[in-house]
Amino acid sequence: MGEGYFSKEYVVMSTEFVQAESKAEEEARLAKEEEERRRADAAATAARKKSSSSGSSGSSKSYSAPGSSNGQAVASYASQFIGNPYVYGGTSLTNGADCSGFVMSVYAAFGVGLPHSSSALRGVGYEVSLSEAQPGDIVCYSGHVAIYVGGGTIVHASTPESGIKYSSVNYRSPICVRRIF
Repeated sequence: MGEGYFSKEYVVMSTEFVQAESKAEEEARLAKEEEERRRADAAATAARKKSSSSGSSGSSKSYSAPGSSNGQAVASYASQFIGNPYVYGGTSLTNGADCSGFVMSVYAAFGVGLPHSSSALRGVGYEVSLSEAQPGDIVCYSGHVAIYVGGGTIVHASTPESGIKYSSVNYRSPICVRRIF
C-alpha cells in the first residue's frame, strides 16, 4: 500500500472516555448480575418441576432448562426468550439482556463461560463460514452478536423497542460465524 493524504476539513477528531466504575459500583453490579442468574436458575428449576408435575399453566411464561449440550439445543433454548426485553448491559434472559449478554447467558445455561462483549465474542470457539452455519453458532456483526437458529434465521437481543426476536441472518452484513459445540 502507498501513502495517501486528505484534507483536515474531512476529519473530525474526538476522544471518548469510558466512565470508570468504583470498586463499590463494580461489586454492586456483580452482585446484581449474580442475583439475576440465581433468579433465572430458580425460575428454570420451578418451570421444570411445574411442567413435570402438572399440565396446568397460568398466563405467565415458563421456560425449559437445556437438556443437552449441542448447537440445536442452544438454538432451541435461546428461542424460548423471544419477546423478552432488551436492556443495555443486561444479562437476564427473562428481565432483559443486550446482545452479548443474551448470547453469554444462553451459553452459560450450558456451562460455557463467554465474555460480555460483542467484539470479544468474535474470538471464541472456532470460525466457520456463513454457508456452513449450524444452529447454535454465534453470528458476529459490527458491534452486535446473535445466535443462528437455522434456515437463514438468527435470534438476538435486537433493540430496546423490539427486544429479543428473530431476524434474517443477513439483516446486516455478518463479520464472522463462531462455533462453540
